[in-house]
Amino acid sequence: MAEEFIYEQRHVTVHNGALDEYITHLRDNVWPQVRANDGRVLCLLNGLIGYPLEEVVQIVRFPDIETWSRSQDSLPGNAMAEKEEVRLLRAISERPKAQIPPEDRRTVYGYRRFFIHPADMDEFVFLSRDGVWPRVEAQDARILGLWTTLATTDPLEVILLTGYHGPSHWEATRVTSPKPEEMSPEMWETSMHRRQRRFEISLTQWVCLMSAIEIAPDG
Repeated sequence: MAEEFIYEQRHVTVHNGALDEYITHLRDNVWPQVRANDGRVLCLLNGLIGYPLEEVVQIVRFPDIETWSRSQDSLPGNAMAEKEEVRLLRAISERPKAQIPPEDRRTVYGYRRFFIHPADMDEFVFLSRDGVWPRVEAQDARILGLWTTLATTDPLEVILLTGYHGPSHWEATRVTSPKPEEMSPEMWETSMHRRQRRFEISLTQWVCLMSAIEIAPDG
């Protein structure tokens, strides 16, 4: 886990009908400045199920907080935003990978938010990494990243992004679906047990599906 990295989550509500213009603005004006300041765009997502189309979430990785701070002065204005919120995150597992290979990319992402007590974070990470993730990745989903906010609060928010080939693929990985024939009973039972424990230590959780917007291979 590269704990020195800082991740910026930028959540933008775009004016109705301005999504395409906003994406063009990001590609032509914002992302070149991000890259010039040693930032890397990990993902750009917009609402599919649970969020309206105009809700956009972008996550950018910076080497450290000083680099992120310097980058803010060079960002161009944004006339397409009805509302814009930014917060800083840190990774709490081995995901995101240092380099995300193209084969790990998916067209739809589950954007899941958990609220837990800070004392439960290590167990939460273990239950996810060594319980739930092996099963869903065996079903061809891909974990993009697991983060929490830079500030410590109680309850603490944890953010998980998992990629799928589409809404039906996401549905097939739910615990309400039957065990895939090719999956071992041991993996299935371990996942079910550890998922249940993760549910028990989660004070609340919320999920929506978001569409991935293509980014350049180098972010």
